[in-house]
Amino acid sequence: MVQFLKPPRVLLDKTGHGTPGAGDRMIKKADDAVKEHQSKVDYKKIVGVSLDKLHQLTHQLLAEPAQPETGRQIYELCHDLKGEGASFGYPAVSRVADLICRVIDCKAHPDQRLLKIVKIEVESIRAMIRHDVKGNPRGLPREIVDALEFLVDNYLDKLRTAAPA
Repeated sequence: MVQFLKPPRVLLDKTGHGTPGAGDRMIKKADDAVKEHQSKVDYKKIVGVSLDKLHQLTHQLLAEPAQPETGRQIYELCHDLKGEGASFGYPAVSRVADLICRVIDCKAHPDQRLLKIVKIEVESIRAMIRHDVKGNPRGLPREIVDALEFLVDNYLDKLRTAAPA
């Protein structure tokens, strides 16, 4: 006797029907695990080495703007900070680190104004960590992040419009 097998074609057939409400419970469990991890880990201690290195690289880049390797290292550090900031409850750090990545990623020739923007952003991240700006920024920290975002957007827009087509 020959038996024909019909493989499942729909995702629901492949995975089963699940338990009603299990998704919500799993999300809550994951959120609780993240909060517990955040409360146990002192991010200020972890990030210190990266911030010191970033500070050093920024001064190096200001002294020698033609060094692409320094810019690449700054970009990589800030890319890591962007993810870490969000993971450890510092979304303002993530936003500013993203701004640094955008400035460094800009294909225009780095001039001193552009590099000074990066220096201001690095010092802002250091201050946010030093003053423990956790959660969604409010008050002065929010104003600083918004002003940096405005500065970067304006500067990059000017570079785009000035670039030959």
